[in-house]
Amino acid sequence: MLEGLDAMGKDKVKYCIATTSGKPRVPVSIDAAGLRAHFTPESVHSGESDFTPPRFKPDPAVYFRAAEWVGIDPANCIAVEDSASGVGSASNADIALIVGYVGASHIAPSAKESHAKMLMSGTRADSGRGATFVLEDMRDLPSVVAAFRESKCSGSDDLLSAAAGCKGKVYMP
Repeated sequence: MLEGLDAMGKDKVKYCIATTSGKPRVPVSIDAAGLRAHFTPESVHSGESDFTPPRFKPDPAVYFRAAEWVGIDPANCIAVEDSASGVGSASNADIALIVGYVGASHIAPSAKESHAKMLMSGTRADSGRGATFVLEDMRDLPSVVAAFRESKCSGSDDLLSAAAGCKGKVYMP
């Protein structure tokens, strides 16, 4: 993950965290993952802590807040999600490109393919739109971001070609 964030930082890609977790828990996770240099407290947007009452995913509110913070219309943003509710939230916010992720340690190797299919199914999105594709290796994200910036539209053949050219396993619809 660090490699991907470092590369995106060098390319001046704006990013932040849009989570359902409460803000007291998030810094602990950031520190445990060794990501403190990449995420300030201001870059964390929480459906639980930022709203009264809380607005949990698949509600799109946390994605609207995150897009506003980076100063980019949701229609020009990318979301990276590992849960059905997260994909639903990004979809409900009309985020342009939703990339699923199954490389986290909480997803067992034997469950990655079924988890990827679930992320692409869009079960928690009002429109039924799921992740465009799913990455297993976060080091592939910078090339997907670069292809997205060049294509300016989600789901295009250029993006799918970029995903197909990733070094790690990619799950596609």
